[in-house]
Amino acid sequence: MIIIYVMSRFLRNIVISFLLLTVTIEGFWFYRTSQGRKTVSVTSPESTSVTPPVTLKFAVMSDVHSDLVTFNRALAQAKADNVQFVIITGDLTTVGESQEFINIKKSLDESELKYYVVPGNHDHWLGRKISDDLFTEVFGPKYQAFDEGQYRFILIDNGDEYKGIGTSQMAWIKQQAKDCPQLYCLVFMHEPLNHPTSDHIMGEQTPSVATESAKLKKLLVAGQIKGIFAGHLHSSFHYTKEGLTTTIIGAASMDRNWQTPRFVVVTLTGLRHPEEKEVEVL
Repeated sequence: MIIIYVMSRFLRNIVISFLLLTVTIEGFWFYRTSQGRKTVSVTSPESTSVTPPVTLKFAVMSDVHSDLVTFNRALAQAKADNVQFVIITGDLTTVGESQEFINIKKSLDESELKYYVVPGNHDHWLGRKISDDLFTEVFGPKYQAFDEGQYRFILIDNGDEYKGIGTSQMAWIKQQAKDCPQLYCLVFMHEPLNHPTSDHIMGEQTPSVATESAKLKKLLVAGQIKGIFAGHLHSSFHYTKEGLTTTIIGAASMDRNWQTPRFVVVTLTGLRHPEEKEVEVL
């Protein structure tokens, strides 16, 4: 009995020692691992904060042809619609006289809207005969680009039907478009690059300009341009051709207009396709 009692106490002590050793090792391991562990905060879906997509609203007008009465009404309607800026895709004037440009600029300034303009074929007409600086003396550069958040706006001067856009502007366009696959790029110009039914497109008058137009189309397709806005035809239209989606803006003028005067309000939300609203000038 004595032997059994001694052995039981011996075994009990071994078991207790083993348990204490186990607890010590586990405690040490927990301490070591907890020192290198990163704490991750998990937020419930209900409390997750999602940044809303950026919304941008602007107006596009074209073919004013110095009809200041109609143009001023169009600007007033655009302002009442709370657009952030207006882009005019050429033919501000009838023949491109300096005073015509000054009058158009006066209307734009008085509207208190931010604005961007490019010349059309009518704006180049007198410039080819007198001075090529008539437009730039009033409005500055004939082509430009600007960014609004994730959106890039590329304004091209293709209004000279005989000289085309030239090598310098083509190189500039290529530079602007190289980042477009990572951005959201829209292009604005006076003469459309193509059309499903009309021949009144860039290159109609001059074979060398038609060659430029073909190069420009390839460049814009490669740049994954989201849309082109043009004028020139005095009749609104929307289509996709040769990999390019184009919106033709109706004329903001009573002059030789196939429709009532009109313009387009564009709303961009995130990376979705532009929402376009055609507005008749009242």
